[in-house]
Amino acid sequence: MPAKVNIPSEALISRFAPLAPVPGRPDLSAFQAPDVFALWHAWEAESGSQQDVPYWATVWPAALLAAEFFAESKESLAGKLVLDFGCGGGLAGIAACQAGAGKVIANDIDPIALWMAERNAAANRIRLETEGGDLLRVPPDPAWDIILAADMFYQKTMADRMLAWLEMARRNGTQVFIADAGRPFSPRKGVRVLKEKRYATDPDLEGVSARTVRLLAYLP
Repeated sequence: MPAKVNIPSEALISRFAPLAPVPGRPDLSAFQAPDVFALWHAWEAESGSQQDVPYWATVWPAALLAAEFFAESKESLAGKLVLDFGCGGGLAGIAACQAGAGKVIANDIDPIALWMAERNAAANRIRLETEGGDLLRVPPDPAWDIILAADMFYQKTMADRMLAWLEMARRNGTQVFIADAGRPFSPRKGVRVLKEKRYATDPDLEGVSARTVRLLAYLP
């Protein structure tokens, strides 16, 4: 972890984002902030510097749907190498490990998200590999059997890069799954819906009290 990264203290996490069962998945636990903005302000006060919003301290509906899908897909996951792209707190990757994946790599550009993904994995007695940095800058690894991209399509330029990169992965033979909570630039063509579910959301974070999440796979 780079020296300049301000990791939240144990006391701060314990107070503002304690370990708790995952909503709808009591078999999984994660460090979760009931009030992400309270954690954010306390973290900035503790570090004495500006910090990004700690989105890694909440369980997003897209991750919940992906976790449910993996739990139902144990046979197809067995022994596979899975990339949890933009992992946040790592819940989907943890669920993939729990469902029998051979190895899961959790990736995020935010080093604190990777730190939290490792903490959440340890809390569930799961081991994740972590890889930082922007993987879109390099060709996708043909060794990856499965890529999950959850809630990654907020901004058009980023979405265009992501879709081109995922298409390269598909040509390598990698299975690609997208968990989408109705973001504006998610793929609309050439995909099929594998699973769909509506979840309650935090209006302060999402601007709405519920979202419908779809688990997408590309058409053959």
